[in-house]
Amino acid sequence: MEKESTPIHLSEDELCQLIRQAATSDKNALQKVIDLFEQEMISLSRFIKMPQEDALQTLKLALIELILSGF
Repeated sequence: MEKESTPIHLSEDELCQLIRQAATSDKNALQKVIDLFEQEMISLSRFIKMPQEDALQTLKLALIELILSGF
């Protein structure tokens, strides 16, 4: 079941700052970034040929790894 979330509206500068905070292992900032992109990841997970929950977890993990790597 998909959870309904309130869209978060951030400017580009605010998003960059949030990602920088998340990259320093700030757990709250990292959770906010994940929340920001969750609905998009849910939509994308429908096109991945694996169970949707597994696909969603894979997308979240990839996002976390990308942020923590400093891309």
